[in-house]
Amino acid sequence: MMGEIFALRRLRWKLTLSYTLVAAVTLLALELILAGALVAFLNSDLLPRLVVQNFRDEVAPRLERPLNQNPPNAEGIREELVGFADNSGVRGGDRPPPPPTSLGNYTADQGALLVVDDRRRLLASVPEMQGFPEGKRFDAGSISGLEPLVNAAFDGEENSGQLSSNVGGQVVTVTPIEGKKGRVAGVLVGTLGLPNLTAPLLITVGISAIFLTIPAAFLGALFGFFTAWSLTRRIGRLARAARSWSRGDFSVTTKDRSRDELGQLSRELNSMAAELENLLQARGELATLEARNRFARDLHDSVKQQVFATSLQIAAARALIEKDTDSAESHLSQADELVRQAQKELNGLIQEMRPAALEGKGLATALREYVVRWSEGAEIRADFRVQGERRVPLEVEQALFRIAQEALANVARHSGAGHAEVDLIYTAGTITLRVADDGRGFDPSRNPGGGFGLQSMRERLVRLGGHVNVESAPGKGTRVECFCPVQEKEGEDL
Repeated sequence: MMGEIFALRRLRWKLTLSYTLVAAVTLLALELILAGALVAFLNSDLLPRLVVQNFRDEVAPRLERPLNQNPPNAEGIREELVGFADNSGVRGGDRPPPPPTSLGNYTADQGALLVVDDRRRLLASVPEMQGFPEGKRFDAGSISGLEPLVNAAFDGEENSGQLSSNVGGQVVTVTPIEGKKGRVAGVLVGTLGLPNLTAPLLITVGISAIFLTIPAAFLGALFGFFTAWSLTRRIGRLARAARSWSRGDFSVTTKDRSRDELGQLSRELNSMAAELENLLQARGELATLEARNRFARDLHDSVKQQVFATSLQIAAARALIEKDTDSAESHLSQADELVRQAQKELNGLIQEMRPAALEGKGLATALREYVVRWSEGAEIRADFRVQGERRVPLEVEQALFRIAQEALANVARHSGAGHAEVDLIYTAGTITLRVADDGRGFDPSRNPGGGFGLQSMRERLVRLGGHVNVESAPGKGTRVECFCPVQEKEGEDL
């Protein structure tokens, strides 16, 4: 019983640990996946394409009017760029304009917007760029990777993938600005310096592992514990019921009304237990019927024939008693011998049907004498011990005596033992009979129900509310323990 409890506890903690690990590992994996996806997104060409598309939809239409004026309205272009930069966060809202700088000095929240007309002149830039005077020719070749993009834009390229680049964390985009008659009147150049986010993301993941993964693991452990507790509790009910059934107590049933696999298994086991109880009852009735038939057959084949022969001898003696006294006496002697044989046969049958050895002796005394006789006949050394001897109901004594006979018979027939021990232990409310040997033993798992002898033992005790435990292993002998409840009566202690 304790082994089953510890096994279920181990299962409960295994399930709890699995829930904990799954919760922690899943959250950590999601964090790593999201961080990796963000890094991959920032280093891919998808971000520049989105920037080009946004400039094309939001900024380029606003720049067409001032750009297509003659001459181009540089101040109007600057106002549009400043307005867009303030709204999009390129400049940072209400912050004052930054001092002139170069394209290579931008941080993560900085960017540059430049408008170049079809004559390759820089019309306006936000913020103002050092080395790139407005109104002068714009040297796109001075910025790595920009010149091919500008040329492609003026050649009418519309594919955003061909109008943007992301090299070394420096995003460069070129957006065509439509002029009159569908021609390209100018381009909007956007630059953005992206920081290396690998280290910050790893730090973020590490911090979240402490502040998110650990609480998630705790919640997973809590959820897993209660889920596993419910599962092992249901399995424990099945184990306790199976243990009772192995003892022959079929009054215990498993009550699990759920519709899952365990509930279905519970109902199937209850059905199996009911069928097994009916089978054992039928086998008991069949065994009783077979015993009666054998008793009748033995009476017919032995005692009846001997009584008939005795009557013939007496009849012959009656006929000769006046004529030949010696012959009559011989017939009477033969009749006397036949009567003794009949008595012997009847004693044997009575011994099988009812343990006459119990009459007037009590279970302990009768069992001690039987063990001595059995040891002599089986040529197996046997020890008999009694603890706390007292009187018990006759039906209990008869059942335990028969079980001891059956157990010792099994030892003599099957065990090949050299030593046997029989213990009779009286405790408050229970009497225990233990029969052990040092024989060859057997594997109970290969025959869970045992042979007919063990079934007979179980059936005898089930009627009295008791049960039988059998422990054995190949090469380690066998031990049969019988537990039977008794109602103690005052004044019956020996």
